[in-house]
Amino acid sequence: MDSASIVLDFANIVNLIAVLLLMRAIIKDRKVLKGFSITGSFLTFIAILGFEIAYVLLGNTISVGLGLVSLVFWFLAFTFTLRKSFYEHQRSQEKS
Repeated sequence: MDSASIVLDFANIVNLIAVLLLMRAIIKDRKVLKGFSITGSFLTFIAILGFEIAYVLLGNTISVGLGLVSLVFWFLAFTFTLRKSFYEHQRSQEKS
């Protein structure tokens, strides 16, 4: 295992811990997602997807495995914020 793979694995472990802490905060209070940006969540999901593809191309299976949790989290965060925005927009049009 080369030094770049070790650094990537370490960074993914830190990222996994961060995502687990975010998940814990959201499970405790779903209103936390209210402040999430649709665009920011989507771009973060796309960036992590790019990282995952790069890890597959590099053959770094540990980083692929660790990154899947983050990928799923940001996909769900994006879809939740998009859905919430859609319902709020729909609700405001019904009031008009």
